[in-house]
Amino acid sequence: MSKDLTQNQNGSLEDKVDRLIIAVQSMDSRLGDVEARLGRLETTIEERLKDTRPMWEAVQTQLAEMRESQDRLRGEMEKGFRLVDRRLESHPVEYEKLYRYHRDLEERLERIEKQSS
Repeated sequence: MSKDLTQNQNGSLEDKVDRLIIAVQSMDSRLGDVEARLGRLETTIEERLKDTRPMWEAVQTQLAEMRESQDRLRGEMEKGFRLVDRRLESHPVEYEKLYRYHRDLEERLERIEKQSS
């Protein structure tokens, strides 16, 4: 409100009503200014959103592609680790087979050597 209303409480009823009307009109004018500024701000935001929306959509698409790629790579890594695990598990069996074969060959060689002496 204006200082006139707080300082000048004396006067006729018509003067007081006139001052009140002037104060309301002043507030109405300021409210109109605020609404106009808010409208300009909304327009600016909409324009900026139009500018940034394609970039944001491109970023979202790239993120989705990266997630898919990451999931695919994770699946391939898991398959690779399972394959390595299976191969490592089969090696002790293969080593055992080779050891038995070697032992059999040595025994046969010893028998042959005994027969020849």
